[in-house]
Amino acid sequence: MSSVAPFQPQSLVKAIQRVKVAARDAAQRCVDSLGVAALSSTRTSEREDLLAAQFELSRKQSAFSMTFNEKLEESVNSDLRRLEGHSKTHSKLGSNWQSLSLVDDRDVEVQVSAERLALTLQHECERELRELDTLMMGLLHTAHRPDAETRNPLRAEAVGKALVMACETVTERPEIRRVLAEQIARAM
Repeated sequence: MSSVAPFQPQSLVKAIQRVKVAARDAAQRCVDSLGVAALSSTRTSEREDLLAAQFELSRKQSAFSMTFNEKLEESVNSDLRRLEGHSKTHSKLGSNWQSLSLVDDRDVEVQVSAERLALTLQHECERELRELDTLMMGLLHTAHRPDAETRNPLRAEAVGKALVMACETVTERPEIRRVLAEQIARAM
């Protein structure tokens, strides 16, 4: 992977910054809402998970924000490189056997969680995401591309994956990560 970041239009830089601020603010609101959710929970195990998530997130909120920012930047830069044609990968399955590899179970879990979060975000922000897609197509001149992945580097899947990776830095326990991801997606 190239260490030089691809060119980003100033409006895209500002949009990325707004998403980062929204994630940081959502994490802060999530710390408060986890405590309220724990108080209203009727099951002991759920209450313990919510309180543990609140404790871990409040303790590691800066690590959460840093990881989210880093992963979102990586995703956007990767998409922009692909748009610029810097990527040398082949799109056909049989064209490059060396690029094929086995997928780790953890990678599949992260992908499924990210897609679940993306669906939550898409459901809550459908109108805004459609508007953002239109703006990105004009900004990056990608209207002719049929797939959303190459039209909008700030798509919900990229934000969802960054959120999942950021939740992984907060705690090792999968049940706590799940609770955190759900609560932060609601807060965003």
